[in-house]
Amino acid sequence: MRLKIFLMLMAVILLMSGKTFAAIEITDERATPNYWTRIDGDEIILSAQEIFDLNQQMRMNDDYSADLLNYPQTISAENLEARILKATDDMGMYPDYSQNLDAIVDDVEVKYAVTTERVNVRILPIAWTGENFDKLQGTALDPAEPVAVLWESADGRYNFIQARNYFGWVEKNKLAFTTREIWQEYVKPENFIVVTSNKKFIDVGGKNILFQMGAVIPLTKDIEDENFWLAQIPVNDGGTLQQVTVKIFKDDTVNKNFLPCTTNNFIRQSFKFLGDVYGWGGLKDSVDCSGFTSDIYRSMGIEIPRDADRQELFMPSVAQFNYQSYDEKIQILQQSPTGSLLFKPGHVLMLLGNDANGTPIAIHAASSYYVENKQIYVSKVLVSAMDYPNDYGVSTVERLTGVSFAKGF
Repeated sequence: MRLKIFLMLMAVILLMSGKTFAAIEITDERATPNYWTRIDGDEIILSAQEIFDLNQQMRMNDDYSADLLNYPQTISAENLEARILKATDDMGMYPDYSQNLDAIVDDVEVKYAVTTERVNVRILPIAWTGENFDKLQGTALDPAEPVAVLWESADGRYNFIQARNYFGWVEKNKLAFTTREIWQEYVKPENFIVVTSNKKFIDVGGKNILFQMGAVIPLTKDIEDENFWLAQIPVNDGGTLQQVTVKIFKDDTVNKNFLPCTTNNFIRQSFKFLGDVYGWGGLKDSVDCSGFTSDIYRSMGIEIPRDADRQELFMPSVAQFNYQSYDEKIQILQQSPTGSLLFKPGHVLMLLGNDANGTPIAIHAASSYYVENKQIYVSKVLVSAMDYPNDYGVSTVERLTGVSFAKGF
């Protein structure tokens, strides 16, 4: 309530000063999925083969991603050290003794593990201290994620891993080690369900385990139940992978295989996060701007890169903005398909479409915006137009650098 009153006062001040920036959040009917879903919105945009080809193309170009199914069984000392250093270099950090780099002298044999609970991927093997914007936080992985284990920290508490679209340090006690053969069953499961709600808690031995949208959960083989999915959940038994069968009720929080890639699914999936707290790098058991977009896409089987800048670089481009005017950018947005990702430095939004007035509207995990060069924190997933101001004192539209989508146009 206090924030609402404060924002109203700021809006009055802006009007008195001649500024016309709108409040960032839309709360009317445009903030509902029914406003945006269409009669023809369930037509398939990309087939399973087209999605496979797209994933392969992005994986080849994005050096944070990896083809785990064909991941090498050994890695040279030189390549391993370069990989570890890249994580810190990209964040403008110096190497740290905790990375145990001096011990890398020979080629390293890759080990194979599966996450057994939600786990943070860190830039250095140092735990989260509770900061909202922890620069050491890379991303978070769901349970049942296969990872290639490449190295161990100096204190033995962390492993440096390669996941499907990220690498970094994770707590060793949240990994269960197994053989390459069993591990590959998690890389490419034959039968699986996909989490389609924003969050899904599953009781595993009396402990609630969190899965987020897009998480893949393998099913047991050759066993069926009318009312439940029989899921194969990995658990940690002294560091070794064990698998337990858990009943998951057949409802709309999960789906057998990935959802079809359709306009309406982009809309429905995005609105399931509406109001969720902003979580930098997956902290607070939530999503940041690029985690939000990658989870939506992954629920349809599309493995876009994890970070916003890499999404812009490696997804099919709809438009790249250089010197276009405000009106020219608006026109491009009006013609871009629902589900398009809109990029500005440090942020990504997902396009819903044009409202009744022809204004392009987006949904996104927003951290903050600016009023008179003062940063205002909103810290949640919300619907907005793109006329809200940023730290340069101009509208977001003017700061947009490009538009990407699952399919080039």
